[in-house]
Amino acid sequence: MSAESGGVLRKYLDWDPLTGNVSAGLLDTGRSAPLDRYSSFFTGGRGIIYVITSGGALQTYKDNTATGGDLLTPVHDYGGNWNSYARMWSTGDSRIFALHQDGALEVYSVADPSSGKGALKKVRTIPGTDPAVAAIVQADDVWSVGTAVYTLKRGVADKQGDVKAWRYVESASGSPFPDGYTTAVTGISTKTRTGWSPGPGTIYTVGDTPDYTGIARSYTGSGPMSLANAEVGAGLYGDVHADIAACLASPSLDVKPALGTAPPETEIPPQAVTDESPDPAPQNPTQFSGKFVRGDGQPAAGLPVRVEATDVTGEHDDEVPLVTLGTTVTAPDGTWTVTLPDALPEDVKRAADENGGAINAMASVNGTTSTGLIMRGVDMVTAAPATAPATARALATAAAENGDEPSKLRPITDDMRQESAQPTAGQTAMSWASKDEAVSVEMLEDKPLPEYQSDTGPLPKADPYVVDGVDTKSLVVTPMDGGCDKTSEKVLGREIKYTTVAEGHAHWDAKASVDYDSKLATTVEVAVKTTGSWSIEGSVALGSSMSVTTGYTNKGPYFAKQWKVPIEYKKIREKWTCNYGRTTMYRYKIRGGKYKVPSGGAVGKYGKDVRNKDGMTQYYNSPKKHRAWVAEGSYFQLSKNRSIKYSGAVTAFGVKLGGFTQYDREHKQRITAGNKKNIRHEIWGKNDKVSGKPGVFYSF
Repeated sequence: MSAESGGVLRKYLDWDPLTGNVSAGLLDTGRSAPLDRYSSFFTGGRGIIYVITSGGALQTYKDNTATGGDLLTPVHDYGGNWNSYARMWSTGDSRIFALHQDGALEVYSVADPSSGKGALKKVRTIPGTDPAVAAIVQADDVWSVGTAVYTLKRGVADKQGDVKAWRYVESASGSPFPDGYTTAVTGISTKTRTGWSPGPGTIYTVGDTPDYTGIARSYTGSGPMSLANAEVGAGLYGDVHADIAACLASPSLDVKPALGTAPPETEIPPQAVTDESPDPAPQNPTQFSGKFVRGDGQPAAGLPVRVEATDVTGEHDDEVPLVTLGTTVTAPDGTWTVTLPDALPEDVKRAADENGGAINAMASVNGTTSTGLIMRGVDMVTAAPATAPATARALATAAAENGDEPSKLRPITDDMRQESAQPTAGQTAMSWASKDEAVSVEMLEDKPLPEYQSDTGPLPKADPYVVDGVDTKSLVVTPMDGGCDKTSEKVLGREIKYTTVAEGHAHWDAKASVDYDSKLATTVEVAVKTTGSWSIEGSVALGSSMSVTTGYTNKGPYFAKQWKVPIEYKKIREKWTCNYGRTTMYRYKIRGGKYKVPSGGAVGKYGKDVRNKDGMTQYYNSPKKHRAWVAEGSYFQLSKNRSIKYSGAVTAFGVKLGGFTQYDREHKQRITAGNKKNIRHEIWGKNDKVSGKPGVFYSF
């Protein structure tokens, strides 16, 4: 069980603890319970969980999830003030160790430990001068299995840490740790802070929240133990304790991991069969279109719209005037449409060819309120000529379908009349997006991103529509006297960031493959900075004229990871003038560009762990119509429509951007079932049946 720093207790299933899950993993059961963030907990064996409340009371709970109950079912309240102890842990049976704040170790006996309400009695106090107690005081983590007490000390600087085992003997006199210690595990890194054991002969370690790793490693054997699985689990944050067993055993290789009794199926899902028919022809993507609204969501009608090609911003740092592709005026409902010109300017045509045929543009509107405040809206849009390759036309169509949310007009404040100082790399590392990027498990999935982000700190709380104490959301916006001229852009910085483009899933007896071959076929959101905060304002379709080949093949079982490719992102300064050229404005945006491998870097690499989406609990919580099964020895793949939208596809310049990939013959998610015949291998689509538009499919 793992307690996150935010106050959530999560339960994991240790499927094959005897081997350290050498060919399996720690499986997220999907069961959780709220836990006071100022409390602490430890396990007592037999499903008993001890919780020390923020007020110091000791309480016991029972894990009843195996029979359909709660993870934290109240059992008994011992009361008292147990906050005088620095840490507490159990042997898994009749003893509880409690390290006092003054350095002494106190030992309690537990009457009837399986009930969770037996009497507690202090049986001895071991002074802090005892070598074992001194090691416990200095340890980063401590736990017990039977008569063994383990102390984990993480590495520091150029010195690796270790796990020591101290045999506890409850003798009448002398030290209860008469044999000193033996070294159980060596090579503990500076990031390792937490350890536990499910029973004798197996130890797990994990980096805690200060390092945002969450990756568990397992060790087995006699001391020093050997590494069994370098990535047995992911997403384990905070304190971790096991429901300790007196002995360990391995399950049959033919048994599929299950949590309790599976509910009966009233509908038999169909067999998954890969559709080999041609890809559907995309809709005519030759038009740019969108909708502008005020901050309150009401239409921004009657405002002039200018559509400018953005891919012409060059590789150098020169100021580049954007090329106007068309103009129009927003309709009464705020909508607008501009058709691609028949003859494209040469620099736009050249940029489109380098982008696989797709043309990215920025639509902008400007207006003023009755108070004289300038309002500006932008929307990044995509189109493609009718003669463009099918991949480009499909990308443009998908981008239009994804960008059907209206774009808001946002206030232009006085501080935008001059250029802003750009944050350092150290400052952007402190942003909400940068910290989320460092977490090992993908939790955002396709949830909407916050409307506003900061590139140097936590999510902004101030309302950017409130200017000088006035809420501008509902103010009527009319065309500006003199209007605004064309936009020019200047590249301020570039960075290559690995961007999530796909993921594969393979639970139990299966293998996962992700193919990201040939040309880029990914759409990534664009962030624009207005009044101090960044917001998502549309997206760009990223293609390429060159071919690349990357991905992974036949990974598993018990494997599920995202795949990322290197894409260059630019931070760009926009500049435009209004009011007959008398007012100059500056704004900034972060936009994706070409596939670009960094010098000495990987052509692609693994992203976040997504195993928590697989397994029995998730399968039976899925819509029945989304389910299917894969016959033994066969495969199924997605090679049509598009992936889910990854809200956390990439963090560039401290800001998180979403994105999705177009599935086709070169961009696929595939699963290959093993040859076990006793149980079906189940899959299910996230957003639809697997033969429809699932976005991604999961595995059980």
